[in-house]
This record gives sequence, C-alpha cells and structure tokens, in this order.
Amino acid sequence: MKKVGLFFGGPSDEHEVSITSAVNVAKNIDTQKYETVLIYWSKDGEFMIVPDMVSIEKGNKIMAEDFKKYFDVALPMTHGKYGEDGVLQAIFESQHLLYSGCHVLSSALCFDKSVFKDFISGHGIAQSKYVAIDYALNNPTGIKEKLDSIRDFSLPVFVKPANSGSSVGIMKLDDFNNLNEAIKEARKHDEKVVIEEGFTNHKEIELAVLGNSELAISEPGEVVIPSGSFYDYNEKYKLGRTETKIPADISADEVEQVKKVAEKVYKLCGCSGFARVDMFVQDSKVYMNEINTLPGFTDISMYPKLMIHTGVSYVDLISKIIELAY
Repeated sequence: MKKVGLFFGGPSDEHEVSITSAVNVAKNIDTQKYETVLIYWSKDGEFMIVPDMVSIEKGNKIMAEDFKKYFDVALPMTHGKYGEDGVLQAIFESQHLLYSGCHVLSSALCFDKSVFKDFISGHGIAQSKYVAIDYALNNPTGIKEKLDSIRDFSLPVFVKPANSGSSVGIMKLDDFNNLNEAIKEARKHDEKVVIEEGFTNHKEIELAVLGNSELAISEPGEVVIPSGSFYDYNEKYKLGRTETKIPADISADEVEQVKKVAEKVYKLCGCSGFARVDMFVQDSKVYMNEINTLPGFTDISMYPKLMIHTGVSYVDLISKIIELAY
C-alpha cells in the first residue's frame, strides 16, 4: 500500500486555512489504496509526524532527509508563502521525492503576482492594468513614478502583497485618499506590492483544472460577492456572505472563452497536478486574474466543488491528485 505524506500548516499567514484543508483531505483519502502519514509543519518551520489532526503539537520531529523513510509520495496542503511558492516543492525535489501538484518553477511563477502578470502580458493574455512596486529595492524615484501612473487607473483599485494567498493583505480603494494605508497593509505581508485597476459590473469566474499533459477542466463557477464588498480573507473565511454559482451565469460563448484561457495559461505556466484558474468576465471579454497552484480544500472552497460538479467524487479527486504526482 502506498504511503502518502499529507503536509499541512507551515510558516505562513494561511497556517489555519491549511489545517482546515488537510482535515477535509484526510477524511477523503481512499484507505483501501493509501496509508496516510500526517506531517505537521509548525509556524517555526519544523516538520513533525503527528498521530491525528487534533494532536498536532505532539508530534515527532523529522528532518527533510528522512521523508522517504516514512512515505512514498508527498501531498502538500500548505497554502501561502513557503508552502505554495516553490520553497517546499524545492525541498521535495532535493530529496528526490514524488509529490503532487505544481512543481518548483510553476509554483514560484504563479505565486508572485507581479511576475505572473509580467509573464502572461508577454503572451498577449488580457488582464487589468497594474503596476508592481518592490520596496526592497529602495528606489524612491521609481516608486514615485509608478505611484503617479496609477492616478490614470479607473476606480476602484486593489492594493495587494505580491506574494500572499487567500486574499490576505488586500485593500480595495474607491479613491486614492487611503493609498498609503493600503500599501502599508500590503507591506506587512510582502515588500513587493501590486496595484491593479478593478472592474465594475463584472463576474468573478473560477475553473478547476486537473492533470499533467491531459487536462480535465471543470465548468466555470462564479463567485457572487455582496454589493460593495470584495473577495478578501474575511469574506472567504469569516463572514460567510459570499455565494457560489456552479455553473456560472455566463453565456455559452463566454464559457468556451474561459475554458480556452484556462487551458492556455495552465500550460504556459508549466502547471501540473491541479490548480484553480481565476478570471473576470466583463462585457463578454475575459480577463485573466491569477492561478492558484494550491487551492483550498475547505468546506467552502471552490476547487473541490467544481470537480465534484463534473462528476468526480471527493475520494476519487484526491486519488487522482495523488496518482498525478511525479
């Protein structure tokens, strides 16, 4: 029986979300095929084998060089920095370990919003206007020029940390009065900040993609957000006011467009295993938002909902993700 190391936790802002995802995944691993080894990654960066999802602080510490002694394949549910950006994936690579999901380069490319936007821009894929400011470079003149340039953006604008997930650290601005405050909030999570032009009267669309070379792409789902709000961390995980529509309320032509863009961008970025592709649709035109290379598996998460809608059970979905490991 194949042993699967289920990784969760990690030293990121999404530590708790990661644990919630892992609880759901652990419940849906096919015990006839796999033996689950639970690997808790502490906020201090230590890996521990734990007996269950309740006693996560009572594990036995293990080193990366020991991973292959305990399991055959790694299944990361480690959302956010270090677990989703290629760092943990590089540790797996260094140990010649099979692992599920996107590999080092695609994980890093898709996690850094500014790099991802620059990359798809070079391939002619439509997206909103944006600027990226790296405060770590300490270039006051360049920063001022970029901040001046966003005054031409249509409102609202969104200020985001370039390297963060679950919409942590994002602020929506309906004017520029609180721009400095928004940048300060984003910089709590990353020294590189992305400021992008928002949309109005649009639809937020998400698709689930499963596969390496041969892809299964779900029907698009729609995130329906309360008027005046946006899909930040609080809306996702605390307030519970956001609704999802599967399938999305878009035309057949728009469905075809978003599926084509999802496949194109997934392949361009070298993604593998599974990922969620997010877009905006406005006036029948599709705009790329981002790829989430390690989407959530919580009770409210769109990725498993989309795949279940296609006819893949939760248990079969986890099995397919494990079997796609390389």
